[in-house]
Amino acid sequence: MNLEKSVNLFGNEQYGLKLLGFFIGILILGIVCFMDDSKGIPSWGKLIAQIVAAAVVVACGIKIENVNIPFMDNQIWFQDWFSYILTIGWIIGITNAINLIDGLDGLSSGITLISCISLLIIFTLNQSPIIAILLITALAGAIVGFLPFNFSPARTFIGDVGSNFLGFGLSIISILRSG
Repeated sequence: MNLEKSVNLFGNEQYGLKLLGFFIGILILGIVCFMDDSKGIPSWGKLIAQIVAAAVVVACGIKIENVNIPFMDNQIWFQDWFSYILTIGWIIGITNAINLIDGLDGLSSGITLISCISLLIIFTLNQSPIIAILLITALAGAIVGFLPFNFSPARTFIGDVGSNFLGFGLSIISILRSG
């Protein structure tokens, strides 16, 4: 078997460093949000942790490099500095969006599950790298296992650790899709 002609299931890029950055970002957010859930920290403390986690992810090579214009064959390519700012803003925005809707039983996890299923369909139809399909499927599976315990009346709550993880995961996986 010729290794040069073998199919690379993960696309044209090496995803080891990107996944390491993703997991380090999750670890940073998890520690800070656990402290917030148990003792409470100021909102600026969580924002700093989100910025640091997003910066780690960007430093490990995950970034928004271009945007496809629907119904046209055009792409808008970004300069590196703008790509970094846009990516950090995207990660923080999606993370906080999921965190802010976590007020009712099953709301944030239900919306995230709908997003995961939608992204899975899009990824499959657009022949995205298998790593993005695997990660979004794993996230959806975790939510399906958790959601019955989080419906009203909830027996288990997601907390800031869970809601920040869901938003962070959605934002990163949607960027990995384009790799």
